[in-house]
Amino acid sequence: MVFIINIKITYEMEKKEKDLVRKELARVRATAMEGSFGTQKEHYDLRRVKARTKLTEILYIFFGIHTANVVQLADRIEQRVQLAAS
Repeated sequence: MVFIINIKITYEMEKKEKDLVRKELARVRATAMEGSFGTQKEHYDLRRVKARTKLTEILYIFFGIHTANVVQLADRIEQRVQLAAS
């Protein structure tokens, strides 16, 4: 009986340790992946995605990325026009 209790306690401790490691790994990965996306999200006021479903979350992100691309494209076109005018 004592042996079974010890195994159960050991298993629970290992599970807690594994959960802590998983949680820390997830935090580090999320931080590393955020990178430039975080900068773009803050610039376009998308710090917190306001979607309620997975589909609308994907659409928010999709349009946010494409909006960022269009802004960069517009800047490049404007620079070419200014370069051609001078």
